[in-house]
Order: sequence, then structure tokens, then C-alpha cells
Amino acid sequence: MADSVHISGAGNVGGGEYNNISISGSGEVTSDVRCQSFGSSGSMHIAGSVECSGEFKIAGSGRVDGDIKCGSCRLAGSAKVKSIEANGELKLAGGFNADGNVSGEKVTIVGAANINGLINGDEITISFDGDGIKANEIGGGTIKIAPKKEQKAYWFRKKKIKHSEIGTIEGDEISLELVKADVVRGANVTIGDGCEIGKVEYSESLEISENANVDHQVKI
Repeated sequence: MADSVHISGAGNVGGGEYNNISISGSGEVTSDVRCQSFGSSGSMHIAGSVECSGEFKIAGSGRVDGDIKCGSCRLAGSAKVKSIEANGELKLAGGFNADGNVSGEKVTIVGAANINGLINGDEITISFDGDGIKANEIGGGTIKIAPKKEQKAYWFRKKKIKHSEIGTIEGDEISLELVKADVVRGANVTIGDGCEIGKVEYSESLEISENANVDHQVKI
């Protein structure tokens, strides 16, 4: 494993193997990279994929053209990636875009995100604002999706309801508020205020708010 590298101000570093990589300011990694830890504050671009055995962390803005495989991942600010596979915790805050899947043991999303693939995790918690969360599919053990409390109160008061939009949601314990989804499938399912669901399939229990709409419900 090569030495650590630090970019302060503006600069770039070639791909390859490193111990730790840190960027303060504006930095670029020019191709695929492997490291033990990666941290960036400011603006960064990786023109390839990342394998990081420890923590991968961005504060500010970042773009990763390839896939991210890491021990844990924390992104705060604005980020665009191809996909993320975290062995441990995955935290996304701010504005996030992914062309493919994002996964972690425990997944927390705060803010807004557009994910063209699957969100997967044992425990998934989403607190959305702005334009909400858009994803093709969410799958996990425990899934909770709701707007931030202050956003929910404002949207209902102004009658300008904004939803998170998901194709399919599948898990064991599912709780949703202000979510539009084609299919929701789970053991214990709670459909809360403002939801618009095409079909719910449940095996144990189903609760539906009087302020929600479910077109079809099936016990399986």
C-alpha cells in the first residue's frame, strides 16, 4: 500500500493504491483508486471507481464516475455517483444522485435523492424534504419513509403536497408517509397520511390512514 496523499487548495492525484486520501479545497483522482480511507471537504471528482476498506466521506460536493465499495459511507452536501456498496453504515444528507444501486447495513437518507436503482439495507430510514426521494425500488428489513416534521406541517398547511415517489417497496416492517408507490409488499405495513399506493400486499398486519389512498390490498 502506498503512502497517504493530501490535496490542499487545488490539485490532482493519479489512481492506484494509497493508505489514506484527503482533499481540502478542490481535488481530482484521475482513475480507479484503492485506499483505506477517503475524506473530502470542498469539491472533488474521481474519474473512476473506488475501493475503500474503511470510511469514505464527502462534505461539500463530489462526483464519482464509477462504483464505490467501502466499509462505511457518509456524504453530506451534493453528490453524484454510479453506485454505492457499503458493508456498514451508509448516511446521505443533502442532495444525492445515483445511476444505480445504493446499499448498506444501515441506510439513512436526509434531504432529497434521485436513485435510478435499488435502495437496500437491513434498516432504512428516510427523512425527506425538497423534491423528496425518487427510487425504482426499496428493499430491506425495517423501512421508514416520512417527510421532515417541519416540511410535513408546511405542505399540509399550504396544501402543496410533495411526495417521495418509489416504484416498489418490499420489507418486513414498513411505515410510510407522503409516499407514492406502485407496490408495497411486507409483513407489517403502515400506510400513513398523504400516501398514494397502487397495491399493498401484506402477510400479518395492515394499517391505512383515512388521509391515504390504496387502490388494492391483498393479504398473502
